[in-house]
Amino acid sequence: MIKQLSICALTFVSMLGYAQTRYVDEIFSDADIISMLDQPYSLNWQEFAPPTIGGPQLLPNFMDIYMPSPAVDSETNRPVVVYFHTGSFLPKGLAGPVGERTDSAAVEICKRFAKRGFVAISATYRVGWLANSTDLDQRRGSNLLAVYKSTQDARSLVRALRANALLGGNPLGINEERIILMGQGSGGYITFAAATLDKYDEVAGFDKFQYEEASATGLYGKPVAAGDPYVDTAVVGDWWGFGGEVCLTGDTTALGLPEVDPTCEGRNYVNFPGVSSDFAMAINLGGALGDESWLEKGDPVMVSVHVVQDFFAPFVAGMVNVPITNQFFNVVEVAGSLTAITRASQLRNLNVLEFDWNDALSLQARNPSYNPFGIHHILPFDIPPPNPAAPFLVNANPWDWWDPADPNGANETNPNNVAQSKAYIDTIFDFVIPRIKRVLDAPNLGSDIIEDRASTKNSLTKIYPNPASDRVHVSLDGNNRQVIGVKMMDMSGKIVYFEDGNRTAQQELQISHLHNGAYILSVETDMGVVNERINITK
Repeated sequence: MIKQLSICALTFVSMLGYAQTRYVDEIFSDADIISMLDQPYSLNWQEFAPPTIGGPQLLPNFMDIYMPSPAVDSETNRPVVVYFHTGSFLPKGLAGPVGERTDSAAVEICKRFAKRGFVAISATYRVGWLANSTDLDQRRGSNLLAVYKSTQDARSLVRALRANALLGGNPLGINEERIILMGQGSGGYITFAAATLDKYDEVAGFDKFQYEEASATGLYGKPVAAGDPYVDTAVVGDWWGFGGEVCLTGDTTALGLPEVDPTCEGRNYVNFPGVSSDFAMAINLGGALGDESWLEKGDPVMVSVHVVQDFFAPFVAGMVNVPITNQFFNVVEVAGSLTAITRASQLRNLNVLEFDWNDALSLQARNPSYNPFGIHHILPFDIPPPNPAAPFLVNANPWDWWDPADPNGANETNPNNVAQSKAYIDTIFDFVIPRIKRVLDAPNLGSDIIEDRASTKNSLTKIYPNPASDRVHVSLDGNNRQVIGVKMMDMSGKIVYFEDGNRTAQQELQISHLHNGAYILSVETDMGVVNERINITK
């Protein structure tokens, strides 16, 4: 067991030699790293948008990108780490002094990845739920929906990266088969869900995910019966972020974004349809898995870091609790990191990590006091609460720090010691980087995605002309083939053209109304979806 960083990992020299190794060692300096801040990556319905900006509406999610400067690095095949911050799925300030993509730990961790040669992204996601409601259905249901919608956002970000790599000229120079998600606290719930949630029954088939009592309004203003699922995919879309589409009025809001018709049922804006949401690896610092049964053979590789005494996200399994007026109210039972990683190992989803992990840190992580099965890929931290009678005062996020003048930190149990927090991050990197490296070096990672995409692409004869000015022709291979539908999106993922297919092998698109620029044409056929970049010049 790791006690207050008393055990440090061995250096990588014994494993990888004396030369510096990209993606393992910091081969770039702080001065070599550039940042691209406030970059929108998706658009979606945010029901908890504050009244000061107009209340519920479509709003963008943003990301901050950190990477080596092109002036010092010419690599065009970089892996990506996407980092999701903590914050209890509430706006920063409501749950404490952290909870944004600019949190100190988020920026520190992203810059450390960038100095190793990665593209690192700190991303926002939709937040807000009825945490203080004494109505169990409102509290639990809105919490589940918060996790669900943020999981859709995470997958939208993966699709945005992949679409820009495949169809947008790859401006970040990424390897779209080497995308890793890393989440802290509530971000850990996101990475667990994004790695495992892929079936309707997984969000609708459990009592804990269903209304206990009938309601005339439910969570989305329509009647529900006891036993109905909290997640209504007809309203919010599926777990990938497809379906439940909003209806647009054709006007714009005060912020210049598409206005939603509130009389329509849908509350989901589809981002980058037809692009794979798959990623290679999920890492969590705290958080938990909605249900152990979500895990299946073939899910992404998973690695966990967790404080054993975490009161709010259980290490093994247990109830998620939230404080309301000096009392704790239960939300939902979940599977903790140890349970999840044990199950992932049993399913052989971690086979790519098979190695003789006998460095000091790995040996300590397998201490049977907290890791009875000796699972290789979970790092437990042993940080007992100062007062055993108050277990909720534990320091469960020892890697965090913030401005000491921030009044939101007054009740935090983290000592807010910058040097100590960075030392914990040192240990986390010593543990996760060798495991990331084994995933990056796996020869067949992502081959299924490539093969599926290639087979669908080959089903097309051609899309022409490209560049185009006023029209584009789609021609399928074979007279019995069918175009089912076509969409064109700008490079932000906004749909700018939609047309039903004519159910034949040939279709002409009239695009004279579109402005010059790059677009993604998504063609749904009887054999799948194909995406291709189209340049419009006039």
